[in-house]
Amino acid sequence: MHEPPILLDQDLGGPDVPEYDALALSHDGTRQRILSYIQPGDIIVYLTSDAKESDPMLRGRLAGAVEIADPVQEVDVETLRPGVRRPPEHYREGDGRFRWPYGIAVSRTWSFIEQESNDTLIPDHAGKGMQGAASIHEMRPEEVGRLMSLNVREQVKDEATERLPFQGSLHRPWRQKAGMRASANVDPGTHLYIAQIYDAHGLTFKVGSGKAVERIEDLNRYRRLNQGEAKWAERSSSQFDTVAGARTAEDFILLEAKKAGYGYKDHSEFLVGISSRDLNALYAKAIEIGLAVDAEEEAV
Repeated sequence: MHEPPILLDQDLGGPDVPEYDALALSHDGTRQRILSYIQPGDIIVYLTSDAKESDPMLRGRLAGAVEIADPVQEVDVETLRPGVRRPPEHYREGDGRFRWPYGIAVSRTWSFIEQESNDTLIPDHAGKGMQGAASIHEMRPEEVGRLMSLNVREQVKDEATERLPFQGSLHRPWRQKAGMRASANVDPGTHLYIAQIYDAHGLTFKVGSGKAVERIEDLNRYRRLNQGEAKWAERSSSQFDTVAGARTAEDFILLEAKKAGYGYKDHSEFLVGISSRDLNALYAKAIEIGLAVDAEEEAV
């Protein structure tokens, strides 16, 4: 399993929301070199350079961070904001060309509220030979430790986000789009499962249906275990005879738990604040309902 590292890049300022920004590079050769080893979920931290073109409020300080999107893909940075010309310092003097057209897509971005100086966070950063938008370097564990305690805000388009330590923000479950789940051309499996994790947010449960082992492996795919992140584990699992039985059981637990106020605000399949007793009661009832659906399906 890939455990994404924390990497350093030097830039002129902090990132924008993911829809309008990318890991922006000045040469396609640099992008191709980075694409040869970068992985989905890798975190890139931006140190603002001392160049005169840098944001004067951030010059020489920690600016922000981005997470590499899944799948990893190339983007044209300049066209991410159609019809909007970027600040003059983003264009070269003389030929007027955009400085960093070669992008790699990002899925999440953060701004740092505590803008530590580069020297404080990475005491030997000057000796790394960092070149803006041209090279990235892996952070050492002690540097990552200092970074994780700093307060950030995740940048989400048209949405206000809360102030959190970077470690806590990284641990947030993914947000799920509103509406019904899209169908997938895969064998969905017939398990009802409950996974759990205990981290900076306390105890969180995820209710799902499908192939339990594979689903939990997917939950842990981008957990950064080498940086002390907690791991999802199976709490309960039951197998039904039909997909419909498993799905109905899952939907029952989620519906009843959300009615009781235990639904997670960012994801419909996560539950927080529910007691083991209440969750066990819902699980037992869900099995009864799922088995009844199995019987109906098999009678058809």
